[in-house]
Parts: sequence; C-alpha cells; structure tokens
Amino acid sequence: MIDKLPFLLIDSQKCNANIAFMAEKARKANLFFRPHFKTHQSHAVGEFFRNHGVSGITVSSPGMAEYFTHAGWNDITIAFPFVPQWSDKANQLARQVTLNILFSSPANLVAAIDKISSEVGVFIEIDVGHGRSGLLPDRTRELAVMLNLLESNSKLKFKGFLTHAGHSYSAKSRDEVMAIHAKSVTQLIKLKSFWKERYPDLIVSYGDTPTCSVADDFWGIDEIRPGNFVFYDVMQSQIGSCDLSQIALALICPVVDVLHDQKKILVHGGAVHLSKEKVTKEGADCYGLVCHFDGEAWGQPLPGAYVGSLSQEHGMIYFSNEVPTNIRTGDLLAILPVHSCLTVDCMAGAYDSKGNYFDVLPKK
Repeated sequence: MIDKLPFLLIDSQKCNANIAFMAEKARKANLFFRPHFKTHQSHAVGEFFRNHGVSGITVSSPGMAEYFTHAGWNDITIAFPFVPQWSDKANQLARQVTLNILFSSPANLVAAIDKISSEVGVFIEIDVGHGRSGLLPDRTRELAVMLNLLESNSKLKFKGFLTHAGHSYSAKSRDEVMAIHAKSVTQLIKLKSFWKERYPDLIVSYGDTPTCSVADDFWGIDEIRPGNFVFYDVMQSQIGSCDLSQIALALICPVVDVLHDQKKILVHGGAVHLSKEKVTKEGADCYGLVCHFDGEAWGQPLPGAYVGSLSQEHGMIYFSNEVPTNIRTGDLLAILPVHSCLTVDCMAGAYDSKGNYFDVLPKK
C-alpha cells in the first residue's frame, strides 16, 4: 500500500491501450503521430509512447522540452505561442535537438524574431473556431506578413500551419465533435491549397483529443497532436471521446467521515489535487466520479455518486440515494478526474498498481 495520501494512480494497461489505439489510427490514416506530452508530463509514461513507435512529441514550454530532451527525445514542437523570454533556452535547445516553435500573430512574431539565433522550425497558429489564439484562416494579408518576416531570418524555417480545435471540448455528443472536425479540416485544406505552391512541403498539424478520438478521416492533414487521450477523463466520456472504462487515471483518497444522514462522504481530496474543473451531472456541479478501490485497481463508478463540492483540501461526495454501508471512515476511494491534464499538474507525481513511481516534470 502506498502510504502517501491522496495519491494519483495510473492504470498502465489502460494507458498503453489508449496509446496503441491512437497510434494505430495515425498509422492507418498515414499521419505523423506527435502526441502532446503536457497531459502526463512524465518520463516513464513517455517510454510507453516509444514502445508504440512514437519519435516526435509536442510540449507546451521550453522547460518541458528540456525535461524530455534529458530523456532522449530529440524531435520536439513547443505548441504554445512563443514569447521573447523563452529565447535563450530555446536557442540552447535548438542546438541539441530538432525544435519547432509556434507564432500566433504578426505582433507575436515581431516580438521575438530578432532573438532567435539557432535554427528552428516555425509553425503559424491557425484559429479554426476555438477563439483562443492564432489567425483566422482567411487572414491572408497577415499570414503573408508573417511568412515574409520568417523568410527574412535564415534561422527560421517555415514548417506549416498548426491548430487546436479546442472548441470540441464544449461538444455534447460525438455528432457535435464530428461537425467541428469536418468544419476545421475543410478550413485547413483550403488554407493548405492556397499556400502549397509557394511552400510545397508545408505541414498541417492538427490536434485535440475529441476529434482525434472520434474521427477516422483526416484527408489533407499531415500530423496529429492529441494529448489527453493517454488517460482520458470524465469530461471526455461525456463528450463521447471515450468510454468510462478507458479512463486510466484516478485520485486515491481516504474517507475522512461518513455522514449518512446527509447522504455525503468527506474525503481528503480537494481543489489542490483535482483542480476545480467541473462538468454537470444531473443538473449539479460534478468534480469527479467515485469508484471503490481494492488496493490495486478501481471498479466502475458508483451509481448516483459524484464529487459535488471542493475546497482546498476537502472533497465532498454526494449520493442521490443512501451512502453504501460498505464505505467506512478510513477506507480508500478512487476519484475519476474531470480533467486529467489539470489533475496531473496538481499532483506532480503518480504511481502504478505495483507501487512504481511515475516522475512528473518538476515544478519550479
């Protein structure tokens, strides 16, 4: 038994099955598979990907790129708009590995272009509907300005266009996910055809877990970069990206008190462990689903049970019916997180059922 509580538990078998599923999908669609490692942030989980033939990865910062460089990864894309303060570390990394960086607008590019002194690949971010960052596909004038600027610096090699259809996370069904996917890909194909003559080798890089999980047709796309799929979570199950049985991550929490008269259980597992990401379940806020834990694995979610409120360290589990009589103070329960990426970031470390520790990118 692991004596650190709460702790994060990875189901290695499910995790590997999720990786195999996505790797095979990429292979069948003739796509380069460049998974985003910000979900797991772990050298150990990274080795699972190597076993499935992955050679290039995506990260969200130079610090994360450096962490995975130490584990032997040498083809890395930083898929977050570049900021000038990253220049020194990026220049150093680019002398060691094949490094791609991302710019989201002419202003974003101008702020850092003169600070890049090592050879890097460059992607331009395209907004296909998420509304977070990147240029709209029809902003031809601004795209041309960025491309001309890139050509003025011999250290910067234009690689192509990169997007994240993050609005798929708001979908309520697989049909909605597919509609977002179809519209996104149509925009990207049109953009690619417009610039293909000038840049015959340009890459269209596409990635989000819902569309990559649900869709099979990626015609016109060159690489995919999903990340969350490695563990999945409650949110993805509600979207339709996965089944609850595919969730490969749980927070193991001790029961602090059982309040039978209030149909509630208090656990040690709060916002600092799960984050405050939530979904709606039966009209109420839900911060996680609840499962029995036998010391090695968790079972199916308990009917009518969900984490309904969180404070910093406390979690309150609500039951639509009576609290099961076989749950007692001191027992351990498994909480399936709403958003696995944020839960991993909160916990900064995990274990498998055999007690092996899975390192995670250190917080600085």
